Amino acid sequence: MKSITRPLTAATIAIASVTALTACQGTASGADGSSPTVIEYAWWGSPEKDAAIFAAIESFEASHPDIKVEGESSPWDGYWDKLATMTAGGDAPDVIHMSERYILEYGDRGALADLETLDALDLAPFDEKIVELGRADDSTLYAIPAGLNSFVLAANLDLFEEAGVELPDDTSWTWDDFYQASEAVSDALGIAGADYGAKVEAFKPWVHQAGETMYNEDGTGPGFSRDTLVSFLEHIQKVGEHGGMTADQVSESAGLPVAASLWATGKLALNWTYSNSLGEQAAVADANMRLMRIPSETGAATDAGMYYRGSEFYSIGASSSSEEQAAAAEFVNFMLNDPAGVEAVGMTMGVPPNTSLVEQISSDLKDVDAHVLEFVTDLEADLTVQTPGPSPVGSGNIQGIFDRDILDLLYGRLTVDEAADKMMTAIDDELG
Repeated sequence: MKSITRPLTAATIAIASVTALTACQGTASGADGSSPTVIEYAWWGSPEKDAAIFAAIESFEASHPDIKVEGESSPWDGYWDKLATMTAGGDAPDVIHMSERYILEYGDRGALADLETLDALDLAPFDEKIVELGRADDSTLYAIPAGLNSFVLAANLDLFEEAGVELPDDTSWTWDDFYQASEAVSDALGIAGADYGAKVEAFKPWVHQAGETMYNEDGTGPGFSRDTLVSFLEHIQKVGEHGGMTADQVSESAGLPVAASLWATGKLALNWTYSNSLGEQAAVADANMRLMRIPSETGAATDAGMYYRGSEFYSIGASSSSEEQAAAAEFVNFMLNDPAGVEAVGMTMGVPPNTSLVEQISSDLKDVDAHVLEFVTDLEADLTVQTPGPSPVGSGNIQGIFDRDILDLLYGRLTVDEAADKMMTAIDDELG
C-alpha cells in the first residue's frame, strides 16, 4: 500500500512528538467522583478554528464531567506527518479530523472505527447523501462530515470597484467572461486578475463539465480522458494570457501563510477557495469579498459541475479502547447534534451537516459568514453532479503532481502535450 504522506524524516518524527496546542483544563472528576475518561482529539487548524473548537470542548466538558478532551491543533502539512507517525505506532488520537482524500487510506489499513457500530453517535439527523460522503465501497462508515462546503471562486469586491470593472453575474457567466474580468482588473490596477485554480478540486468541475469523472469506477485510474486534461491545461495557459498570476508568483506563493498571500494583500482579484474559508480570508485581508459560482461553457450554473463536499470529517480511532471509542462518539455527537456544540463551532468548518440546527446559528453570524451560509444553501439548486464518496487510495498524492507539472507548464519547461502525458502517467502510477 502506498504511503499516505511524504517520507518521514527524523525532523518530522521529532515534530510529531511535540504537542502543538493542548487544551489544559485541570484534572476534572466524573459525576460520581471517579476519574473521567480521557480522549485525545487532533485536527489541522487556524487561529479562528482553534478558538472555536476549544470553546466547543469547554462547553462539552461542562455538560459531560465524566469525559475530558485533550485537544491538539497542527498546521495542515505537519498534521498528516504527525498522524501517520502516531497511527503507525498504534497511538492514534481517539477523535481524528480526516480529509476525504485520506479516508480510504486510513480506513483500509484498519486505523478507523466503523461509526455505525457506536451507539452514542446519532446519524438519524443527517441526509443519507451526507452520510455517504464518508462511506467506503464495502459500506463501512469511516467518517462523518464536520461541515459542508464547495470549491468555488471568490472575488475581492474592493478591487473590482477600484478598477471600475463590473463583477460578472455568477449565475450566468462563461469561461470567456472569467478571462475578460481577470484581464480587465489586471490591466486597470497592475495586479494579478485571477489565480489559476491549478488544484484537483478545481479540475474536478472541469472534468464534470466534460461529462466525465475524476476517477474510474473502481478507483484504479483516472475517469477522465487525456483530451479533457489537455483542454484544462490550455485553459490554464489562457488564464495566464488574461491577467493571471505569473509563474514566479505561483512559485513564491507556495507554502505562504494566508496573511502573506496575494489574495490577502490585495494583489489578486479572483481566487479559487473552499467556501468555508472565506470568512477568515476576508478578515485577514480586511476586504469585502464574496463567493462566486464556477463558470461554464454554456453560462448555465447547472452545467458548471459543482458539488457539495465534506469540508473535513470526524473519524474515531480503531485502536482506541471501547471506553475511549464510546466517549469519542459522545463528543462527536455533541459537535454535530448538540445546539451548544454547533453554536460554538459556527461556520468555521462549513455549513453544519445537521441542517435542522443551521437556523439556530444564522442570527449570530458575521456578514461574511451569513453570505457564505446563504451562498452554499442556495447552491443546492445548481448542483447536478452526484456528490462523490471518498477518493481512492493514492489520490492524496495527486495534488503534488498538479503542483509540479503545471508550474513547469507556466514556466515553459513543458508543453501542454508533454505535461498531459507526464500527468496521466503519474496519476496512473499513484492509483494503479
